[in-house]
Amino acid sequence: MLKFVVLLLSIAFSNAQDQGNVTVLGDLTISGTFRTTNIRSGQLTIDGSMSVTQALSGESIQVNHATLNVLQAVAISSPTGTLHVVGELSLGGSIQTNGSIRASSFIQQDVKQWALKYHDDFEGQIQGWSTNQTSSCDGNDHHLAGHCKEVQNEVKKVFSNLGEHKFIRLQARYHFLDSWEGEKAFAKIEGRTVWSDINDVRGMHPNTLNSCGGEHPDTKISVPIDVTIPHTGDSISISFGSTLDEH
Repeated sequence: MLKFVVLLLSIAFSNAQDQGNVTVLGDLTISGTFRTTNIRSGQLTIDGSMSVTQALSGESIQVNHATLNVLQAVAISSPTGTLHVVGELSLGGSIQTNGSIRASSFIQQDVKQWALKYHDDFEGQIQGWSTNQTSSCDGNDHHLAGHCKEVQNEVKKVFSNLGEHKFIRLQARYHFLDSWEGEKAFAKIEGRTVWSDINDVRGMHPNTLNSCGGEHPDTKISVPIDVTIPHTGDSISISFGSTLDEH
């Protein structure tokens, strides 16, 4: 009976004038090419490759490699625990994962989101900066330079291997510690000042909070810096400093 069914299949799909449905209750093995407009099966195993021009649906689909224009699924999993998507992945709803998500870029509401390239928190070894001196107000949260650290009024670093981009966003925190008498603090990108602020603690009440450094009051701690500029180069020079005449 199985040989008879296979014979009918071969004839039916080689002749375009013969149309109809074929039901196979057992196993079907085809060593050549099989073409059809629709397949329905409780379980379908393909050892080679399968090309579907319209839609492929099922309660569970397992593949070693798939190339898709559109994928709609309730859940996607991988036996290795890692799912690789080459190209763009568009999500109409939420995404949940027990591990990490890595991508070259994220697009939200048709707007490409920022990608973090470098992050320095100065808690470990200092690399690339013009000074390796750090300070801390509580013994935990460290910052570059600081009270009585001689750094020639400016610290610099060149960040390289930035990759393809159109803009650079610089975010930092600046501590105005100790004796400020109207001097200016600044941040520079490629030697150009992109942020500045001033501080003056003269005439402050003697009981004003002194949170770090010397005996002078500290009225401006952790002032945010957030600057965005056009940039396409593979490296960029960043510097922070002040016009203080004392260290």
